[in-house]
Amino acid sequence: MVLPKPNAIDYKLVENLSLRKWSTLASLAVLSWEYILTSRDEFRHIWRRPTTGVKITYIFSRYFAIIVQSINFYLVSGPLWSVDIPDTVCKQWFMFLIIAACCLMAALDVILMLRIYALYLKDIRIAVLLVLLFCAQIAAEAVLSPRTILDVPFDCICDTTETHPNIIYFCIFVWVTHLPLGILTVAKRNLAQLGVPVARVVTRDGIWIVILVCSLFSAIIPYSFISQVSKAHVVFGWPISLLSITCCRMIMNMLKLRPTTLDPESTASVSSDIDMHILQVRSGADGM
Repeated sequence: MVLPKPNAIDYKLVENLSLRKWSTLASLAVLSWEYILTSRDEFRHIWRRPTTGVKITYIFSRYFAIIVQSINFYLVSGPLWSVDIPDTVCKQWFMFLIIAACCLMAALDVILMLRIYALYLKDIRIAVLLVLLFCAQIAAEAVLSPRTILDVPFDCICDTTETHPNIIYFCIFVWVTHLPLGILTVAKRNLAQLGVPVARVVTRDGIWIVILVCSLFSAIIPYSFISQVSKAHVVFGWPISLLSITCCRMIMNMLKLRPTTLDPESTASVSSDIDMHILQVRSGADGM
């Protein structure tokens, strides 16, 4: 894509293009560095384990984010490096990023909810509540996300010039979904205090992740409304990397745990990661 001649360039726009490019590269670099740091643990605790839903979620969160960020960097340094981008292209690009972010958020929520399900020893009432919360979040994303993209104007470099009011409802749904997860996690802190390893990890990670997610959206929404400009590398680029890293770290912390009070033969027959952690909770609680 060829830029106009220097005397026709709005240098402020070019500066914003450069900032977007290097910010996108930085978010990809952080994701890549995280992969390098955890590659040994990933081989040991992910690739050498049998295939389970948790393993699939880890692989999706890790490599889907890397692919998305790589494609995004190609776009911002190539086709979108221009000061005359059509609105239709901008909307397609934003939709691509918001779908990616929502998919990673869903993966994170699945793991959070499975861990809470394990803490409550497969209580059917907790399962129903978690399913309802998850479905509500997915429905909100499906309804609100297209409106926040398709009904707003873009400038010539694909920054939105207005913030859609629906973004407030989107933030509210994020809080409505994740605050109960935090409350349910805190309610089981007594298991962590008793020294049950899996409960300690689940409560610690769960609380911090809920705080991170709620804080992330609490920061992005006011920024968008105050500036009335949504920059893709701020509202999507960095959150995509953070969601991927958070989900993978949470899973890795869970899989690093080893049953210490269970008979090896009994753990060998456990069919899923979540069942293993339920057994750890029960064993630890019974031993107190």
